[in-house]
Amino acid sequence: MGRDLFDWLTGFPFAVTWVCRTAEQTEQFEEVFVKKQRRAIKYGLGDKNTTRFRTVNTIITSDMEKLTHCDLVLETITEDIECKRTLFHKLQQILPETCVIASNTSSIPPDTLFKGLSNQKNCVGLHFFFPVALKNFVEINTAENTSKQAISTVENFLNRTERFYLKLSGNDQFIINRLFLKMQAGCCRLIREDLMDIREIDVLVKENLFPVGIFEFFDYVGNDVMLQSVRNYLAYEKDSGFYLPMIKILEQKVKEGKLGKKTKTGFYDYPVKKIPSKDPGVSTKREKILQQIIYWYLDGVFDVLQRKICSRKELEFLVKEYMAVEQSPFDLAMENGYKS
Repeated sequence: MGRDLFDWLTGFPFAVTWVCRTAEQTEQFEEVFVKKQRRAIKYGLGDKNTTRFRTVNTIITSDMEKLTHCDLVLETITEDIECKRTLFHKLQQILPETCVIASNTSSIPPDTLFKGLSNQKNCVGLHFFFPVALKNFVEINTAENTSKQAISTVENFLNRTERFYLKLSGNDQFIINRLFLKMQAGCCRLIREDLMDIREIDVLVKENLFPVGIFEFFDYVGNDVMLQSVRNYLAYEKDSGFYLPMIKILEQKVKEGKLGKKTKTGFYDYPVKKIPSKDPGVSTKREKILQQIIYWYLDGVFDVLQRKICSRKELEFLVKEYMAVEQSPFDLAMENGYKS
């Protein structure tokens, strides 16, 4: 995510400093950046002034001391609370008092994440979605001690980059991922109950709902990341027992080292060979299971709507952006006789 955010940010008139883990990474990424700038000049992909500005106002380094001039720092390291806290403690010794620290955490509650820091008022969750250039929405997840000034700083930043955002707090945090959680957990229950296999469920979902299957999505995100996120999300959910089969399935994949596309094996082996569904035709079983999956999905949608986290129009936009699907969930609800 760090590299993706860096690539996106260099398209705006900001001074950008990217801190890498090692000197080797720094050298590698700097070489790629320089080649990209030279290519832009050679093929006229941008005017010379823009290219010159980007070259002068970009620092790629492994030295955190280079962040002392920053107004906003975006943290994008692994989804591990102790690793993040260690980094934040180092950062608060370096950064100016006015600098806002924004964590890209996708699941760790900000109040828990920033606990013990002396500059909690300047800390906030700023959750981007991958790929950043194509997912035009962000979650601002605020902690109890996050100041109005810190929120204003990130709002101004997002407005300048023309990002749609939701400002979330308390039990509403990370709501975009959680919107689909019941559907994902329900599909895992179908697996545990031997009602369908993984491929059958994904084929059913791709034929009728989304361009990507449930378990394809897990592999894409990373099963280790999914597992950690679901564990964290349970703090927000009332019926935690419903999600236990999902945790068990993900735990098994992680234990086996099958983390998804990044390890070339997860719920699928990569590259994927096309294998037809065992039951490709229309059947009463498939229709019933499809309707159940749709209802789990709509439960998440209408829960967000009823809690007035965002408007109906905003919710339609989020679903479209997140899942690359054109059909409104509210039209889908009418078609299937769903009642919240």
